[in-house]
Amino acid sequence: MNNVESEVKILDKYKMMIFNELVKSIWYDKTDDIDKIPDRILNEDSTYEEKFDKQTIVNLIRIVMGLEAADDSPKTIKDILQEAKDLGEIKEPIVSVIKDACKYCDQNNGEDESCTVRDKHMSHHEESSCSTCGDCISACKLGAISDKIQFVPMIDLLKDDNKPVYAIVAPAFVGQFGNEATPGKLRSALKEMGFKDMVEVSLAADMLTAKEAYEYQHHIENKESGYFITSCCCPIWVSLIQHSFPEIIENVSPSVSPMVACGRAIKFLDPDAKVVFIGPCIAKKKEAILDDIKDAVDFVLTFKELEEIFDALEIKPEELEDEERTEASAAGRVYARTGGVSKAVESSVKRLNKDIPFVATSFDGAKNCKEGMKKVINKELEATFIEGMGCVGGCVGGPKRILSVEEGTQNVNDYCDATNMETPFDNVNVLQFLTSLGIKRLESLGEKEEEQVKNIFSRDFENKK
Repeated sequence: MNNVESEVKILDKYKMMIFNELVKSIWYDKTDDIDKIPDRILNEDSTYEEKFDKQTIVNLIRIVMGLEAADDSPKTIKDILQEAKDLGEIKEPIVSVIKDACKYCDQNNGEDESCTVRDKHMSHHEESSCSTCGDCISACKLGAISDKIQFVPMIDLLKDDNKPVYAIVAPAFVGQFGNEATPGKLRSALKEMGFKDMVEVSLAADMLTAKEAYEYQHHIENKESGYFITSCCCPIWVSLIQHSFPEIIENVSPSVSPMVACGRAIKFLDPDAKVVFIGPCIAKKKEAILDDIKDAVDFVLTFKELEEIFDALEIKPEELEDEERTEASAAGRVYARTGGVSKAVESSVKRLNKDIPFVATSFDGAKNCKEGMKKVINKELEATFIEGMGCVGGCVGGPKRILSVEEGTQNVNDYCDATNMETPFDNVNVLQFLTSLGIKRLESLGEKEEEQVKNIFSRDFENKK
């Protein structure tokens, strides 16, 4: 373990300790002594030399409850809890800075001193160019930069039998909660928490794969040259294109991410539904509140947060009933790792027309994505289909994953091999959903059907930064 990773755990330890205790207290309606949490935390024996003041702990509690860190306030923890419960939606900033903790940082000697990590994050936020990639969270020595946890605002929804709340899980979920926690057992665990059902986002990835295959075919057949940039999956990749390469935005596929498509599809079928996305990514928390797509997903949890919730509520997925259900093809499942989108779209394009040229290149990690796009634009790299993912390894390398990139990738590959459906054109679930929209064939839509597809699966990237 390197030095930065070791020191990040100082405040992270308190954050997850607080989260675990709050989940139990709020879930089981035992909040009478909730105001005592800061003093309990501060009085506990610590393996660290640092001891933080009460305001730092109060701000950790605010972040754990989905709120922004604040200056000294007379509010009690019960007041803060009510403020969190009253949140109709999570708002910017997704990543919060506990400035009063900076004085404990041995590198900067006080909150008024310059801090490259903190100042860079604040600058990007003020410029609205922050992609919420999580790099600043990892780099902060104390853990004083942290993403808000969105579970407390959704607890009342989950406990209300009259409110249908659906969990949608990222394609990278396979094996994250243990080898024995199969997709069907994870579905049972989420239902035990109050979710009406669990849907794999891979199903929406299948639908988008079919759409992207047709759009790629149209793009290639109607341009003498040029390349097609997929917008699927990664909000960090999309943000990079929007802010660093706006001149090539016309080459970007006009598609929403699988997360957004999945949320919109569920709400089309169940207009009263609330949707919670669960994945390894912090950037999805920001994507979910962007103005043009905020209709799709109501809250976002990470794998690590869900793991902590399971622990607090003593839910053991591996011991529950296996509600097995096949939802997606290999094409939808493979989205979770680098090169997956390219592989999925290529196999689908070849089903449409095996003679269409398809030369793919994939970039992973923010630095490689930026350098790679410069090479493409400068014609140093030839490709007709370009895929980018902000994390090394793809979504399986997300900052809030539980498994290593290698193990996560292997699990995804094995999950792909476990189905005999190769492309979305083999997936009856895709056909059934399209039928519910009145669509028989994606390649020949009438005006009404085209509007339906646009409303659920499409996004206009022009001038959206």
